Amino acid sequence: MSDVLDGLVVGRGHELACELARQVGSPASSLLAVTHFWVGDFDCAVEAAERALAEADTPAERRLALAALAISSSGSAPLTGDVVARAVEALDPTGPRGRVDAFVGYLVAEAALTHARLAEASAVSGWAARAAELWAPHPYAAMMAGAVVRIALFEGRVADAERALVTLRATVTSPRTVLLADAIESLVRGNAADVEGTERLLASIAEADVNLVDHLGRGILLLGAFGAIALGDTVRSADAVLAAGRDAGLTRFTVIDRALGLELLVAGSIAAGDGDAAHAWGAQADMLAAHPIAAPTVDRLNARLAMLDGDSARAAALAERSAAVCRAQARGVEAAESEVVLGQARLASSDVAGAARTLRELVAESDRLGHKAVRRSVGQKLGRAGRRLPPVVGEGWASLSVREAEIAHLILAGHETVPIARALMISPQTVRVHTSRILAAFGVGTRVQLVARFVAEHGARPPEPIPDVELTPRQREVVARAAAGENNSAIGELLGVTVKTVEKHLADASARLGATSRLDLILRWRGLSEQLRGGELEQRRTDPGDLLAGQAPGLDDVRQHDDLAVGGTAGALQVVTAEHGPDSDE
Repeated sequence: MSDVLDGLVVGRGHELACELARQVGSPASSLLAVTHFWVGDFDCAVEAAERALAEADTPAERRLALAALAISSSGSAPLTGDVVARAVEALDPTGPRGRVDAFVGYLVAEAALTHARLAEASAVSGWAARAAELWAPHPYAAMMAGAVVRIALFEGRVADAERALVTLRATVTSPRTVLLADAIESLVRGNAADVEGTERLLASIAEADVNLVDHLGRGILLLGAFGAIALGDTVRSADAVLAAGRDAGLTRFTVIDRALGLELLVAGSIAAGDGDAAHAWGAQADMLAAHPIAAPTVDRLNARLAMLDGDSARAAALAERSAAVCRAQARGVEAAESEVVLGQARLASSDVAGAARTLRELVAESDRLGHKAVRRSVGQKLGRAGRRLPPVVGEGWASLSVREAEIAHLILAGHETVPIARALMISPQTVRVHTSRILAAFGVGTRVQLVARFVAEHGARPPEPIPDVELTPRQREVVARAAAGENNSAIGELLGVTVKTVEKHLADASARLGATSRLDLILRWRGLSEQLRGGELEQRRTDPGDLLAGQAPGLDDVRQHDDLAVGGTAGALQVVTAEHGPDSDE
């Protein structure tokens, strides 16, 4: 078994199939089935596994044959009886007794995963984890550890998948398993909305010479395609699917990967505006529609096509059916995607309020599981309908829309609500609503606290020394505590003075520095006004629109989230009606 698994990892699957075909006995037939599966000969794999089951003389041989049959049938026409359930039931309830038992348990977990039976896969994922421990440092241990990550991920438990990546990385011992780990991690990072991390991993895969002769090579490209689609990159995703599939029907893929790959091709064609190509790929998927593994995926694919054709009612019915089946089978990532498509169909049917309500519930649950890509996707759909998602408290810049990031920069530069509204050609009320969302995103209650957080995160410091002639020592002390985000009552208590005394010190300091508000006072005292404006403090004070041409230092890496439809920074801007009530400027 060790020799066979070693040969599979290095790409010798076809040679091994020839060697194993000359051997006799149930274990040899089981390993032959696994090898045929590995190279994509699914019908031959099922035939070998059925022979192994018929020849099995011991419970151990029967368990291995059932596991081989379960995984082999994930790429073929449906078999009579529930082979996955039979393989799960055959496992020893006391757990693995050694490496062979552990491999069989891993194979059953992998089979449940490739059948898209995530509930069963999750229930036996501990076998795969134990197998990775027992087989290390064998190169195939990475496949076992990778199964644990993929089970958690496709079930929708993205945070758990992120934690399992540590074990996966510890098992990689060969160039191909390094690429496998990169591909799996790209998928996890993509679903966690880690754009930079995903891009880095996808670049690593693109630069590699991936050998596509077997399940491992094709899986590396396909997992990368899933990672790219999590970022919304339909073009790169479709290219990777075609490179891995090698034919129009993607016949070397398992049934679930075939269905998902065709859905990516449909989505990519729709995004490119090629409806004929989308329907052509849909026709390939029709051949899978009756397969229990592929049915909910094909329903979702057809829902996309129905929306393309303007039939939002049919799209909603198909997406709703897909979501129900995926939820029943614990296919968390797919269920979330089906519900996003369902929400999109309802929006197209003008049920904006109902769609917004259910999509927000979906985002709340996905955020809890670390599946942050859902927020990005839902934000795009709702933004086009003039609706917004509530910000994630404490997420900072990553949870801001493009417009909110613009306003945050202006606030940090000391501009007040009315000048910001004038510069952006929106109402002061809209600026106030955006301001409340910005404060919530950073987990602060005031704009002064927002500045304090910026200083803490980016290391900005007041210039030294601040001339003594500008502020008295007591004024400097009061202003310093205000700059840290403390309110007047807290400052008075700390310094042993009354609140009115604190207010007087702040008023006198403002007069000395020419500040027009508490926020302006803090920015002037810190010297951040000049830092943020490139030394053009007075020139730009009355013209916040000019500031948008140059972003604040350290903030030009803000990720653009398409959850609010805006265009440009001034003139011809689409103003999206805010859903929340007013909030105070401060």
